[in-house]
Amino acid sequence: MIRPPGPIDGLRTARSPGWDRGVRNDMRIHGEDRDIELVLDDTEGGPGDLDRSQALDILEAVGARSDGRLEPELVQRVLRDGRSTMPELMLWLTRVASLYAYAPISGFMVGAVSLGDSGALYWGCNLEFPGEALSLCTHAEQSAIVNAKHHGETGVRGLAMSAAPCGHCRQFLYELRAGPALHISLATGPTTLGALLPEAFGPGELGNASRLLDGQDHRLSLDQPSEDPVVAAALAAANACYAPYTRDYAGVTVVGASGRTYAGGTAESVAYNPTVSPMEAALVPCNFAGERLADLTRAVLVESRPSGSSQLSATSAVLASLAPGVALEVHPATSAEEAGAAVGPSS
Repeated sequence: MIRPPGPIDGLRTARSPGWDRGVRNDMRIHGEDRDIELVLDDTEGGPGDLDRSQALDILEAVGARSDGRLEPELVQRVLRDGRSTMPELMLWLTRVASLYAYAPISGFMVGAVSLGDSGALYWGCNLEFPGEALSLCTHAEQSAIVNAKHHGETGVRGLAMSAAPCGHCRQFLYELRAGPALHISLATGPTTLGALLPEAFGPGELGNASRLLDGQDHRLSLDQPSEDPVVAAALAAANACYAPYTRDYAGVTVVGASGRTYAGGTAESVAYNPTVSPMEAALVPCNFAGERLADLTRAVLVESRPSGSSQLSATSAVLASLAPGVALEVHPATSAEEAGAAVGPSS
């Protein structure tokens, strides 16, 4: 059965004004062996805003994996009878995504869903880390983009969320190739990122031609070679990370109680503060796989030589918040460019 981590008492789902009018409570899903009619419980109060068992069972009925996404063919199966539109489905799924939120500070569960260029849908939810600065929190919209990147998406063309995105997230979303044309689905109606963030300060202002989700290869190599697959996964994440502003290339791998590994790399913002750290990026797929974040057994950071910025302190802080008994393993790396500069020109 598909199951997210258990709810925390007192949590509330985030819903914008007009939610009850703008989001359908009924959804007919074409299952693999049967059709299912689902009606969500829309009463106020705690996680009861959505019937957890029904919502997750219905995803299982259409063959959804327990990894925070709905693959293109499953999306089309849901939509094929024409009774539901893509924005309606995405808005409905924000409720499912919010079930995965880890919000011990605010007690406020937020869900988001991104639409990848492949046609797949990806959940996003907020993650909070008790005892640490609020700036280390991961927002649902950021999570939905990181989740898409984790599964190999090279573009996102739409996003739905249970409440209008904050300014922090609007700025982060501007790193996408779609930029101001990104379609945003809200319960109050459709809009675009350009409408939500006029006169934006974007990547071009700092001369950056690349965009988040573009393919990256920083050609890093470990200063001390390792055959450990967990270290190799962190190195791969660092090589693929998006860090055009600091060139601080970093990747993190965490190991859950199941023994599975989850890797993520830095996703920078031109405005700096909305940047998603590699630790947050690794925790996104870990969380959607149903792992308890407090039960991490291992964490590895691979990072290029600091160039005015470093992910070491943030990674250590988040790990200490979640699993204080786990020591962070740090593996310095060198880019091919740095290695060439160290050798110097040939005579």
